[in-house]
Amino acid sequence: MKLAVGTIAAAAALLAAPAMAWEPTKPVEFVVPAGTGGGADQMARLMQGIIIKHKLMSQPLIIINKSGGAGA
Repeated sequence: MKLAVGTIAAAAALLAAPAMAWEPTKPVEFVVPAGTGGGADQMARLMQGIIIKHKLMSQPLIIINKSGGAGA
């Protein structure tokens, strides 16, 4: 029983390690389907500020506004 639990724990650790280690290698573009200054744009800029402040990404987060088309 202990061997089975140990094997399952080791397999889970090996499978989770690559997912936790991934980071972007180039700038991330965050497309906002609305014009500048709207609610969606403000939320994206708030997220950008939090990511920069807490150094959650090594690459920059670039906000791109695409207005028109009603988000389609």
